[in-house]
Amino acid sequence: MSVLRRHRTALAVVAGLLLVAGMLVLARPWQPKPLRLVVLSDSLTEGMGQVTALERTWPHLVGARLRAERGEAAADGGTWLPASVHGEMFGFATASATPESWAATDKVGVPGALAGGAVTWNVTGFDSAVVQVFADGAGGLFTATTGERQVGFTSPGPGLHAFTVNDLDDTLTVRGDGVVVGALARAGSGSVEVYNLSWSGSSTTNWLGWLDRALPSLIGSIDPDVVVLSLGGNDFWAGTGRERFGAQLRTIHDRVAAAAPRAAWVLGTQPVPDSTPAQDWRGFQQVTVDYAAELGAPVIDLVNQMPGAASAPELYAWDRTHLTDAGHAFIAGLAEPAIAKARG
Repeated sequence: MSVLRRHRTALAVVAGLLLVAGMLVLARPWQPKPLRLVVLSDSLTEGMGQVTALERTWPHLVGARLRAERGEAAADGGTWLPASVHGEMFGFATASATPESWAATDKVGVPGALAGGAVTWNVTGFDSAVVQVFADGAGGLFTATTGERQVGFTSPGPGLHAFTVNDLDDTLTVRGDGVVVGALARAGSGSVEVYNLSWSGSSTTNWLGWLDRALPSLIGSIDPDVVVLSLGGNDFWAGTGRERFGAQLRTIHDRVAAAAPRAAWVLGTQPVPDSTPAQDWRGFQQVTVDYAAELGAPVIDLVNQMPGAASAPELYAWDRTHLTDAGHAFIAGLAEPAIAKARG
């Protein structure tokens, strides 16, 4: 009889544990797997023109849509904040910097990096930030200030390093013995992170140079799920031949893929500017389309699907080449299904 009671007791304990586990599952909503999106492009994607805010550039519009699909708030998740200070060709700024700061993009190979001074971001609405810095050697001291608090970081060696700042106030200021690269600002428990690493004026030649520096380390640390590569306009205007452009585009893909081996790929073409012969531009952009077919990658095909400034002036800024908020929203509408297709 005592043996029977013991078995009943054991069964009751197991049943109780299963009940508690079930209640915990119900109380803790299912968390989707993080999705990290990296975009490598030029001014068309960085936001030059008449774009009113960082979150209105098309990569961040796509990020908001991806969050909505997951039942998350549009502003939750991670947003890459470059250290760059935008000039008069931009309608928004992501950061401010002290006058002694200088552009360090070519020094470290990450678009928008700044050195020599302090960089300040407006981080209202964000909870924490992962700050990326570059040090020339061990012992480089960096400080991050938010509100009344200060967080210190000492580099263990040369290269790219990251440190986290929690409980953000309205601003975050970073300075130190090296280069301020940028920060991933996080809000809430969102699972989508958007890294728009695009840089105005950049060509495939620029990106190949940056891939010889710290860019692969940054991309490797991100471990992206999807990489979007959209270049070509500046190569065309620089007189780069189609064959060379294609070879350099391929090399960029291969170098980035080595740093992010599990990433799916999306390639992008660029719309025909009013000031450029359409046939020549389309022929050049066809190099990207052909390479995407070789990779089996979806294409954000702006050269064939985005109307020009003459027929859709609301999409374009005053220069009839760069974009407005509406232009970025148009691209987001094409980019989202391409990214979904790449993810399978």
